[in-house]
Amino acid sequence: MLELAPDHKLGLSLDNPVMLAAGSIGYGEAVHREMELSRFGAVVVGPITRRSRGGSPRPRLAETVGGFVRHMDVQNRGVSAAVKKFAPLWSRIGCPVIAQIADASGAEAAGTARRLSTTDSCQGFELLCPPEATESEIAQLLEVCLLESDLPALAKLPLTRAAALAPAVVAAGAAGVVIGSPPLGAAVRADGQALTGETFGPGVFPMMLAALLAVKALNLPGSLIASGGIHTVEQAHHCLAVGADALQLDSLVWVEPAAAMALAAELTTDFYDLYDCGDNGRSSSPSHIEN
Repeated sequence: MLELAPDHKLGLSLDNPVMLAAGSIGYGEAVHREMELSRFGAVVVGPITRRSRGGSPRPRLAETVGGFVRHMDVQNRGVSAAVKKFAPLWSRIGCPVIAQIADASGAEAAGTARRLSTTDSCQGFELLCPPEATESEIAQLLEVCLLESDLPALAKLPLTRAAALAPAVVAAGAAGVVIGSPPLGAAVRADGQALTGETFGPGVFPMMLAALLAVKALNLPGSLIASGGIHTVEQAHHCLAVGADALQLDSLVWVEPAAAMALAAELTTDFYDLYDCGDNGRSSSPSHIEN
């Protein structure tokens, strides 16, 4: 069994290293019929903020070579509505549920963390770090969340600043870091309209891998999770080979849900074969694999 928070009193144990990134399945309700969530190591639901937020004006999507650009802002129902409506669903998903907190202010983030801590259906939270915030601002944001919640925390870092920010969030108490938030990009739609937003797709993978290597070189404590442009089993193996403990799938879930399922199945088999896990899913491997 893979442990992403080995030093946390509650821990965050996964049956396999393949996770679903925030935004890929909404709050857990936006699931393609070909997806079986219990086959994944964990799912990240959200993003979630203290108060509800509307989405960006349409159009929100533009295709580009190697992926697409999406401009959604942080559209969500707000934490109270999300917990009330979807927490019962989270308990039936069949794998750990991690909620992404996307507030940019300490007071709002603290309120979101406090509300999430009232449900037993959530096993951890992931702080979406604001892309322009300083190291101290992000550390303070994480600290106030941890004061309001006993859940283990992951921090999702911007790809372009991951190595600079990782030491600060680990020092502030993050059990692990996610590398990372989609980079900013732009594309021109078929109707001639230019769109700026987050970039998704296989074209992001080389940038993500470079950021992952930079953070791995810091030798920080805690888990390291790769996220961005992972569309093939080979890419997933590359992430694990260079030091990632787990990985998150994003755009693959939207464009080829059956491929996401197949990738999870193959990585699960490889994971148990590699670490010689028995039926109880435990292993004698090093690092963040439980004994």
